[in-house]
Amino acid sequence: MVSLGLSLPSDVQVVTQTDSLPTLYSFARFDRSARVRWLLYELGVSYHEVVLDHAKGEHQQPHFVARNPFALVPVWEDDELVLHESGAIILHLLANTPAHELLPNDKLGRSRCMSYLMFGLSTLDAAVSQVFVTKNQAGTAVVKLKRLLQALDTELVGQDYLVGHSFTVADIVVGQLLGLLDRRDQLAGFDNLEYYLTRLKQRSAAAKAEVFTADVNA
Repeated sequence: MVSLGLSLPSDVQVVTQTDSLPTLYSFARFDRSARVRWLLYELGVSYHEVVLDHAKGEHQQPHFVARNPFALVPVWEDDELVLHESGAIILHLLANTPAHELLPNDKLGRSRCMSYLMFGLSTLDAAVSQVFVTKNQAGTAVVKLKRLLQALDTELVGQDYLVGHSFTVADIVVGQLLGLLDRRDQLAGFDNLEYYLTRLKQRSAAAKAEVFTADVNA
């Protein structure tokens, strides 16, 4: 395990073509691998990426199902270690990567960060999927999503990030999902969320990971 709260590398260089590096499996730049990819750039972790062709069913082939029996991405492979589910991968990377400030050191800040991390991975992810993935623009799914967005917008009053004025891993997960909604014009009228997303778009690691610029129709 590593100590947390150290300085973040100022220049992140991620290598994606070395066989000896850990491997991230994905479908596209905008799927749930996006939050893992963003974190990798923030941490300065070098990796190799394998993009599976969903249309061709590459995720259902035995070699991949052996890594994830549910045939979903993202999957993280590092020697004998294989993890699926973006949350599990994120927690593993945070615990095993030195020199970062993506988890607060104080008890209250850490608790708030973990609460919003889990909110993003579960409650918000499910609500966003109902609107973004299925393109359901009406009905109870949108009503539920708008209720969550209104509460989140209120939480951001007077602060830059989810945990006060400090960028944390929770902002990566929640920000990635808000980026998807922004592509569907679902953030209009939520001024604090729009300002928040603008700040996140300015992060170098997010730009390198193409979190907010990847073509969602590819």
